[in-house]
Amino acid sequence: MARKRIGELLLERGAITAAQLEAALHAQQRTHQRLGAALVSLGAITEKTLSHALSEALGVPVMDLAARTPDWSAIHLLRPRFCEQHELFPVALETVGGRRLLVVAMADPLDSTAIQEMEFTTGLKVSPRVAPLSIVRAAIQRYYHRAAAATPSPAPEPVPEVSEDDVEEIIVGEELPPGEHTRRVSLEELIQQREQQRRRKRDQAKPSAAKRAGDISAELDSLFGEVLPDAPVAEDPVEELERKFWALMRIMARKGLLTKEEFTRELDDESEG
Repeated sequence: MARKRIGELLLERGAITAAQLEAALHAQQRTHQRLGAALVSLGAITEKTLSHALSEALGVPVMDLAARTPDWSAIHLLRPRFCEQHELFPVALETVGGRRLLVVAMADPLDSTAIQEMEFTTGLKVSPRVAPLSIVRAAIQRYYHRAAAATPSPAPEPVPEVSEDDVEEIIVGEELPPGEHTRRVSLEELIQQREQQRRRKRDQAKPSAAKRAGDISAELDSLFGEVLPDAPVAEDPVEELERKFWALMRIMARKGLLTKEEFTRELDDESEG
């Protein structure tokens, strides 16, 4: 059976009116939000109603994240910055049919890019759950940014002050030798800089194609109204391969498997000489 669109599903339930749906579609064009987020922003529905509608439309279970104690072994697999960017939170590691799964609460279970990234970096199959955005954000704040304050240690040793960005780059549970932290962060920053430069060059090389695709998408939206939530735009195979390459470079840098000198000499096409 084909999945229903979120707007149709909410209309059938009587959760929203046709006028509210139309207003959300207009707001979506201005803010580039997903339709569900636009409806919540307009006050047409609550996050809870949206979560249950997504669950029914996609066949993804709803998780009561506020009542669930997460597994720290799952939390340690993802960085807080990544969770914030994609509005998700790792909850548990489960074994189903002899296969290890990473259970993740997601405000947007249609974020296929985030799922692919998690599966590539962790080596685990992701099992998504639907959760309200505000609850996901609260879990990120509690377990990533306030964990130390929630479980204070007696008479702690004074430590040098570091920025929040630096803390995020440390792999939790890994003992780093003195001075190694700075070198690894410096290398990862260089890798991220090169990735951004490559992406800008690629985007500049195909502005006309992107414009044509945008025009076609706008015409289809105008013709059919709401965009199907379960029909994401396919990623270009070359861009997907490049994204996985840069993700692998970042992992190697964080684990100390690649030095800045090796990256610059063998892989950095922006370096001199």
